[in-house]
Amino acid sequence: MNKNICLTTDSYKLNHWNQYPKNTEIVYSYFECRKGSKFAETPFFGLQYIIKNHLIGVIVTREKIENAAKLCKAHFGDEKYFNREGWEYILNSLEGKLPIVIKAVEEGTVVPINNVLMTVENTDSKCFWLTNFLESLLSQVWYPLTVAALSREVKVNIKEYLDLTSDGGLLNFGLHDFGFRGASSYETAGIGGAAHLINFLGTDTVVAMEVAMNYYNANLDGLAYSVAATEHSVMTALGVDGEQQVVESLLNEYPTGILSCVADSYDIYNFVDNIVGKVFKDRILNRKGGPFVVRPDSITPTHQTPEEEMVWIMDSLWTNYGGTVNSKGYKLINPAVRVLWGDGIDLDGIKKILFAVTKAKFATENIACFGMGGGLLQKVNRDTQRCAFKSSAQYRDGQWYDIFKNPKDQSKASKKGKLKLTKVDGKFVTVGENDPGEDYLKVVFTNGVLVKEIDFATIRTNAAL
Repeated sequence: MNKNICLTTDSYKLNHWNQYPKNTEIVYSYFECRKGSKFAETPFFGLQYIIKNHLIGVIVTREKIENAAKLCKAHFGDEKYFNREGWEYILNSLEGKLPIVIKAVEEGTVVPINNVLMTVENTDSKCFWLTNFLESLLSQVWYPLTVAALSREVKVNIKEYLDLTSDGGLLNFGLHDFGFRGASSYETAGIGGAAHLINFLGTDTVVAMEVAMNYYNANLDGLAYSVAATEHSVMTALGVDGEQQVVESLLNEYPTGILSCVADSYDIYNFVDNIVGKVFKDRILNRKGGPFVVRPDSITPTHQTPEEEMVWIMDSLWTNYGGTVNSKGYKLINPAVRVLWGDGIDLDGIKKILFAVTKAKFATENIACFGMGGGLLQKVNRDTQRCAFKSSAQYRDGQWYDIFKNPKDQSKASKKGKLKLTKVDGKFVTVGENDPGEDYLKVVFTNGVLVKEIDFATIRTNAAL
């Protein structure tokens, strides 16, 4: 799409330029995750992607102004709603660069909800209208930070169970991104997938790696990993009677390394207990460099929930492959085989599986990973973390005024004045700009220039558990 900054907003904001009080010179606004968010903490992520994509350099041009004026005339029935004078001023007097300053907490930083994460204000008094014009665009940071918060919450839960039941386990591979096909767009998959990668090292959403490299200077080495894995088009290629032959061919093709096979094409009980547990047991035991992973992809009439089926599979593998009881009293199946669940799973489903497997006295380490698709990249919205962008201060007639909303629904009350994110007793709190304490909001963008760039490795460090 041809991105036109003059139109990168909601329709009603196109005519807010003439609705502010006379003599308004500066509009100051902030972004937060309000009280009532699903997750108590939010790793801030995605702002640099938005800035690089939409705000850097000369972005107001004659062509964009004329195209926007034409659209607004058709849209509203009259060109008077379009702020031609404002955009002409940016084009002619400011070289087409946006006169705003954005301050934000460093990306990857994990901040409790109800705290300021970003502030925005105009740097030219004639462009006071621009701050909240940009709300619609800048608020889209809600998506990557929400995916990051969800992914992190899964990591917290997996770590809890690994600590309880296992002597080892690869926590950073505990959740694998299966979400490309379930995302609403290529762009969504890329930025959402990159948000997941600040917490984990496993993905099948290749475009997420490109986003991390192109927008956050990620080093390809160590960025993300995947493994040899099958789908139903492979497992069913020789029909019902040929499933065993397909597995044999796969074992010939992949004698080493992790090999993940979907198990429910026909009869999952035969696949797990017979084909994997007996027919190819010796072949699987002799593989090197990684386990043979059983991936169920559906429930059955006998085991009607994912957690029931996962426990049955582990019981079967334990019977056929044996294992050890670890120092914490949980069964660790022979490392030649592992299990993965990746169908229709979400955070609650992962919790149920972890609980059931633990109750059955199996170590969490027996789960190679969880695969989450739409549940990770698509089943979130701006209300998940209750993301809001509000004006809290305005300057006119030579003085600053506190701006706020205070509705009956107090969960939607907004903050007053110019703000600072600082720490008290080691915990983030939001205070007034002139209150004591270091301000963790740093200038990242000023007047068309990205002045503070961050790399993906630093973001990962900031977000680490």
